[in-house]
Amino acid sequence: MTNRKRKKDELAKKDADKLAEMKSEPLVAVEDQNNENKTRDLEMEELKRQLAEKTDLAQGYFAQLQRVQADFENYQKRVEAERSRIADNACETIVSGLLDTLDNFERAITHLEKLPGEEARGVLMVYQNMMEYLKGNGLERIASAGCQFDPYKHDAIMQAEVEDASEGTVLEEFQAGYTIKGKVIRPSKVKVAREKKIDADNVKEE
Repeated sequence: MTNRKRKKDELAKKDADKLAEMKSEPLVAVEDQNNENKTRDLEMEELKRQLAEKTDLAQGYFAQLQRVQADFENYQKRVEAERSRIADNACETIVSGLLDTLDNFERAITHLEKLPGEEARGVLMVYQNMMEYLKGNGLERIASAGCQFDPYKHDAIMQAEVEDASEGTVLEEFQAGYTIKGKVIRPSKVKVAREKKIDADNVKEE
């Protein structure tokens, strides 16, 4: 009976051990799964952090690129404006140097009737070609005779009292004035009408 009981106890113990193992295995599996989930969550958080850093870095580079592009565009505009200014100044200098020659041409044209026909046509052709070139570069003649005096465009070298013109009217042009692209490079030299003074003695006698 003792051996039989011992065997029975041994079998019972084995069954108990197996039952204990069966009960412990799911707990270990659950614990391992929890650990894997925690590890995966940590890895996911790290990836999110790295992505946020890379995104911020990319946005910073993009903003810097936009600033560089804007600076370059502004630089191009400044260079173009400076180039245009230099070209305008050079053109103004050249055209200003030709105004005396233009005056001489116009004086010569007033005496064309004294020249033979072919010579007169030649002078006119040269004058017309010259004017076309100058106008193509922005030269414009300032309107004077009959216009109201403009101190920015006219240089009054004489005044005269007249009855048939209001004060400040340009009566005569002595030398033509010119603008280039709207800028006055030489004002017109003109005679301007002034208010006629009333003779006090003549008024009293009347």
